Amino acid sequence: MNELLHELNKETQERLGGTEISRQAQIFYENNRAAGAYMFGYPAHRYPLSPLTQYLLLMHYTSPFSNNCGDIDERGNYAMDTKTIEKKIVGLYAEKFGMGENFWGYVTSGGSESNSCGITLAFSKNPNGILYYFENAHYSVEKYASTYPCTRIPSFSRDIPDYGALFEAIEKNYKEKGAAANIVLTHGTTRYGACDGVDKVVAFLREKKIPYYLHVDAALFGGIQNGQKDAPILSDCKQRGIDSVSVSLHKYVGFPDVKSVFVATEKPRGKEIAYIGQHDTTVSGSRSIPAYALYNHLREQLRETDTEQYSRAVKRFEKLLTEAGVPFYRAPLSNIFVIDEPSPCVCKKYQLSCFEDGGKALAHIIVFPSHGEKEMQELVNDLKE
Repeated sequence: MNELLHELNKETQERLGGTEISRQAQIFYENNRAAGAYMFGYPAHRYPLSPLTQYLLLMHYTSPFSNNCGDIDERGNYAMDTKTIEKKIVGLYAEKFGMGENFWGYVTSGGSESNSCGITLAFSKNPNGILYYFENAHYSVEKYASTYPCTRIPSFSRDIPDYGALFEAIEKNYKEKGAAANIVLTHGTTRYGACDGVDKVVAFLREKKIPYYLHVDAALFGGIQNGQKDAPILSDCKQRGIDSVSVSLHKYVGFPDVKSVFVATEKPRGKEIAYIGQHDTTVSGSRSIPAYALYNHLREQLRETDTEQYSRAVKRFEKLLTEAGVPFYRAPLSNIFVIDEPSPCVCKKYQLSCFEDGGKALAHIIVFPSHGEKEMQELVNDLKE
């Protein structure tokens, strides 16, 4: 995109009457790029967009309005949509996660909407169910859970779930009320990057013959390419008893728009809306995506041939911290390093996310392949000092 924008030279800008606003925009985006190099506290990878993706983005935002209203598999009289490509995007992740041949899903506004969709479909399947989630779940889960019968299950320090409490609550409610288990688990918690035990939970449910719906929030780790070594890959979901998955496209995938993919093993039932001539099966109703740019970017990332880019970045930063004598905790296979909360100026410089666990002030650092060794070393030097 930068190359294309540079074609608008000063003379062209003056003719269009946009010299001042283009100058302001240039300063803003230059500052944004500079800040991005030192952003270690939040999950946002900085994959460079290919020239083709940049061109396709420009095509999208200079083209007539498109609206993917209604179900992804249907079309009424409204013809200005990009559902054909949206279906291909969902298909990429249905294949990646192993959701089976009869998958369904759509591109959402972000992980929160995807989690909302998972919870909605859970109660569509099991209207008499109770929603169970661990307290280490993303805050959006608790927000949407409050509108349903729900039980919040405690977690121990470092986002370790209390499975005993979960199993006890599920079995008790099933025996006393016949309540199915609608469950949200997390594959990569927000604070530590810990992964809930999907197989352990499903094994319990199957052993006790308790009906269930299982949604997995894989906002960050779901975007990691399947071929990456020593990485928390999510796969074989249908076989493992997972009903739906959400993955954020602006996190590990590194797309510049905040988007998410929600994908499920079955298509939901929706109300037929005469006005649009389709079934209303999504949470948002209307949605717009830079379809071809997004599809091309995802195809490029999923075809990544460097199978060690994830582990190489993690090992490099781990080595720097260890050599500097900076103590840290890292969950198995995670790219999140949890440290004692540093000074406010360090937190601000590197945009670190700070939180408390067991009364202790902590911060976490999320390392991506795009982080340069120079910036990593500078961060470690500041932590050491």
